[in-house]
Amino acid sequence: MNRRTQREAGDVMSWAVGVTAGLILGVTLLIATPQLMKAPQAETTKTGTTATTMPETATQSMTAESMTAESTNAESTTTESTTTNSTTTGATTTPAPATDTAAPDATPAAAATTDAAPAGEAAAGDPTAGQTVFAGNCAGCHGANAQGQIGPSLVTADGPKAWTDAQFLTSLREGKTPQRELSAAMPRFSEGQISDADVANIHAYLKTLN
Repeated sequence: MNRRTQREAGDVMSWAVGVTAGLILGVTLLIATPQLMKAPQAETTKTGTTATTMPETATQSMTAESMTAESTNAESTTTESTTTNSTTTGATTTPAPATDTAAPDATPAAAATTDAAPAGEAAAGDPTAGQTVFAGNCAGCHGANAQGQIGPSLVTADGPKAWTDAQFLTSLREGKTPQRELSAAMPRFSEGQISDADVANIHAYLKTLN
């Protein structure tokens, strides 16, 4: 009886050990299997990443080379453009001496204008002031409107109206007109009697008469 009991107890122990060992092995396999499967996937991912990185690096290298080539071309184009502009500028400025050469041609015209200026200035006078001086010194012989009385008319086409101020001044100072010498009846006015400015004013007044 005791032997049988011991045998049954041994069988139960063996069964328990076997079940326990089986459970441990099964759990171990369940835990280890996913880990073992993840390792190859990780390696594959790393390999794929490396393969992807290499083309990107190659692409970046090619892009950098392309940008360098474009920059070189741009610099070359700029240099050629600068050279062309310099050549064009040189060609454009070449005719400059012609302008300098032509400049003296304008000198006679300028001189003529300068020479004509004094005549314009000499012709200036104040007709209103001239009328007053004329009434006090000339109207007694030549009439109030210079139409002539004792003396001749001063408003004829070839008379004082056609003379220059210098000629009119000479006629009053020296009794000489551009055509003839005046008679002794015509007074020779000194500057103390009628100033040069008043003579110019009288002449300006006569030019307003018809």
